[in-house]
Amino acid sequence: AAKIIRSLRSIFSDGEMSTSQVNLGDLLQTVLTIAKPELTKKNIQVMLRLHPNLLVNVNASEIQQVMLNLINNGIESLAASNQIDKKLTIEGAYSDAGVQISVADNGQGLSEQSQSHLFELLSSTKPSGMGLGLWLCKHIIGRHGGSIWFESNAGGGAKFIFQLPYDEKRLT
Repeated sequence: AAKIIRSLRSIFSDGEMSTSQVNLGDLLQTVLTIAKPELTKKNIQVMLRLHPNLLVNVNASEIQQVMLNLINNGIESLAASNQIDKKLTIEGAYSDAGVQISVADNGQGLSEQSQSHLFELLSSTKPSGMGLGLWLCKHIIGRHGGSIWFESNAGGGAKFIFQLPYDEKRLT
């Protein structure tokens, strides 16, 4: 709890964030270990497709928070779905502009109305949602000079993609 509070304080501070070189594949494995009990309980299969050595210069705890939020959103979507073969597909690769990570589920997807408000503060599609998760993801990725967006998943469901730049000069 203390680590989460310190992380949130740093996210909202105006000071310079501390960064280090991080392997996103390793960071993702840590997040999947945290999420494993829920994934198992809800009978969700994880498909992992990561290029090796996805190295970026970031604040590891902040990017871990983004990954955890996106994976938890996928779990919640699949838990509410009638889909029999529930899958969460996580892909990571180098792109022209940096490193891209995507988290996709094969749930029911999002309505067009919901899509237009996804990253807004206090806007949620969930009955018990507070509208902080995706806004926080956008804030964190933006602090790192990256971008995050939504696409409808080709196999049905939702797909969230974030990209972090190669450039070590970060926006704070």
